[in-house]
Amino acid sequence: MPKIQDWLPAGVAALNDKQSIYFPLVVTNKVAWGIPDAAIAPLLVLQAEFVGLYNIIKDKKNRTSAKVGLFNDCRKRFVKAWRLFHKEWVAFNSAISRDDMIILVGKDYDTSHSPHPAITEIPYPLLRVIGGGDLDARCRVTQDQTKASMLSTANLVEYRFALIEVGDIPPANPEDYPKKDVSSRARFVIHAGAQNDGKKFWAIFRWVNTHKPAQVGPWSDSINVTVA
Repeated sequence: MPKIQDWLPAGVAALNDKQSIYFPLVVTNKVAWGIPDAAIAPLLVLQAEFVGLYNIIKDKKNRTSAKVGLFNDCRKRFVKAWRLFHKEWVAFNSAISRDDMIILVGKDYDTSHSPHPAITEIPYPLLRVIGGGDLDARCRVTQDQTKASMLSTANLVEYRFALIEVGDIPPANPEDYPKKDVSSRARFVIHAGAQNDGKKFWAIFRWVNTHKPAQVGPWSDSINVTVA
């Protein structure tokens, strides 16, 4: 039986080349692909550590055994975290085109084995002012009356929002909201910005499952809070 080629190369130079292509593409398209900052940020820290140490140890004349040891430890942690991230957010993400998938890993994926039911439930959102332009956002399912909770058939909360002056008319339709973002948690912080103090933050929320076949639920009613 022929050996299946791993999408991550074993050689350190090839691995460095792979990360230099993979991560810029993911960061550029993270919103379109439904990848929240919280999912990618820890991996970018490891990536920076890996690149820094790689640039040291690739100089065979001046590297030390201690630096090589640090690099090998970093590489193991980086590759492990990278594989987990890829499996969760990239491999079966139907928002990623076949061409982009081939750029990322050299192949596309058959995701037909990962079905998910249609999402018919709306989230019940709550916004609370933290201060400094930050808002505490909580979404819950119908059954949970007192705490934030993620719908079992969703892996993201998508929200669209607008910051407007008090007294101005809020958006009437989902497509009228100028900004959008996602969260992989039912409770999260929205950074509205201290410069928007006194403005109204209007938002709508919905459940999303990015795994193929991708599913999106209906939008919640709009809610608002004054930024402070």
